[in-house]
Amino acid sequence: LAPALAPRCAMGALLTRLEDRQRAAALDGKLADLKQAKKLRDVEVSIRIATTRDRLCWLGAYYSFVMVAAACRHVSMHRRGVAMHWDNFFLPLRIPVTFIPPFLFTYQLDLALSPTTLLGLPIGGKANRIAEEAERIRDGARHRWFGSALLPEVDDSTLWIHRPICLPVVLEEAYRRERARDAEARAKKGLA
Repeated sequence: LAPALAPRCAMGALLTRLEDRQRAAALDGKLADLKQAKKLRDVEVSIRIATTRDRLCWLGAYYSFVMVAAACRHVSMHRRGVAMHWDNFFLPLRIPVTFIPPFLFTYQLDLALSPTTLLGLPIGGKANRIAEEAERIRDGARHRWFGSALLPEVDDSTLWIHRPICLPVVLEEAYRRERARDAEARAKKGLA
C-alpha cells in the first residue's frame, strides 16, 4: 500500500506548490494594483495642487492690479483736493468688474499658447508649468512655487501623498517579495 500512496503524496505536494504560487501571484497582482492606484491618486492630487497654486498666482496678480488702480485713483483724487469719505474712498464696483475679462482672457491664453514672449513678458506654457510643479510636489522637495524667487517656498514632503500606504496583513509578504525584487534590479543596474 505504501508504494501506491507515494504518487498521490507527490501529486498533492505538487498541487500545494502550484496553489501557493498562484496565491502569491494573485497577491503580487493585488499589490501592483494598489501601488498603481496610489500612484494615479498622487498624480491627480499633485496636479490639483499645482493648478490651485497657478490660480492663486493669477488671483494675486488680479488683486494686486486692482489695489494699484485704487491707490492711483486715491492719489489722483487727493491731489485734486477731493475730500475722502465713505462714499468715494473705495473703488467703484464697475472698475474691478471691468478688469475681470482681460485677466480671464490672459489666464486662458496662457493655457492655450505654447511658451513664448509677448512684449517682453513670458506667456504660454501653463500646462508645462503645472506638470513641472506637480512633479516637484510628487518629489516632496523643498522648493519655491514654479521655481520663482517671488513666490512662496514650500516643503511638499509634508503632504499626505508622501505617506506610505497601510497594507493589509495579507499583502505584507507580497510587499517584501516586491521590495526584494526591486532591490535586486537596482543592484544589477548599479543604483543600490
